[in-house]
Amino acid sequence: MARSYSALYITAAATTAIAGMLHLMLGPNSLNSNINQAILFIVGGIAQVFWIIPMIKKWGIPWYAIGIGGTIVFMALWIITRMPGNPITGRGFSAGNPIALTIEVFQAAFIGLAAAIIIHEYRKKKKKKGQEVEKPTMDSDKRSMPILGGIVIALILIGLFALPTLMPSPPGGGGGGPPRQGGGGGGGAPPSSGTGPLVAPQSQAPTQQNAADT
Repeated sequence: MARSYSALYITAAATTAIAGMLHLMLGPNSLNSNINQAILFIVGGIAQVFWIIPMIKKWGIPWYAIGIGGTIVFMALWIITRMPGNPITGRGFSAGNPIALTIEVFQAAFIGLAAAIIIHEYRKKKKKKGQEVEKPTMDSDKRSMPILGGIVIALILIGLFALPTLMPSPPGGGGGGPPRQGGGGGGGAPPSSGTGPLVAPQSQAPTQQNAADT
């Protein structure tokens, strides 16, 4: 039983790490076209990758709750920017971008797993009420922290510098695609078919999220 719950923590850490790395992958491609989008993706992605530490080290319910709250904010931004006439972008973007959908799936999975962990720890504390309970602390098992920190830094660097090079470019686009049209909210590369204000040919793969695909 203990092993199954340990797997729950590891799985939650994996889901937030994947969502964060995908956000980091999108950030550099937005620097020249939408600096606010780039900052959102990079800062949020770093935070999501960092959150593998509180999950694996079992820092406690407050940390899990903060992780859930931040992830909900990301998902809310994505949902709001799908709505026509929204206050963030002024127009609704398509929900069909595959990278955005992948991010949302992993973020939803993290929320569910983190909520299950909170319930598990709450029940555990309630069951052991009146007994001395060992509380998770940030300085527990300090020997593993350098290794875990190194893993976090490596994942962040991979997300920022390695993954963006794997994103496909449209034929003849020179890696960046034609300039944006319609101003505001779009990325530097043409969106995929049905995504955003432009419709790219079916042969072109999406190379970047629009401003709100978090």
